[in-house]
Amino acid sequence: MLDDPVANGPRWLRYGGLQTMASYRVPPVLGERPASDWIDMRDRLAEAMGESTIAWLRGLPLSWQTGNVVVVHAGADPTLPIGAQERGTLLWGHPDFHRKPRTDGIWVVHGHTITESPKVVPGRIPTDTGAYATGVLTAALIEADGVTYIHA
Repeated sequence: MLDDPVANGPRWLRYGGLQTMASYRVPPVLGERPASDWIDMRDRLAEAMGESTIAWLRGLPLSWQTGNVVVVHAGADPTLPIGAQERGTLLWGHPDFHRKPRTDGIWVVHGHTITESPKVVPGRIPTDTGAYATGVLTAALIEADGVTYIHA
């Protein structure tokens, strides 16, 4: 949204953007609007967020790994090593991610795809319970002997 509000604004608003705007007390642009309205809304949101929050968000890594557990936003290509993943795949997912388990022993912790009751599946640990819409935020406590989901 911040980088291209005209192209990304409408979709972003549908998938949590309205709630984000409300949390910063910035009135959203709704419906068909000229480009200047989307740019103005982006500018108001950026001002409300502040430079330090935006810098922190931009500085987040695309993935984080410890041992055989890697955390990403959306998913990974199950046929490629984590270090060879494309940026778009980590941010938006891969067509085979939900269908084909990894064979390298890596467990991918991810969000992006909302699930009502997350459960561990081969090679994947989903955590997204749609907090922006459901009010249920989920975290995964990953230990050597299993995964415990924590809901708030």
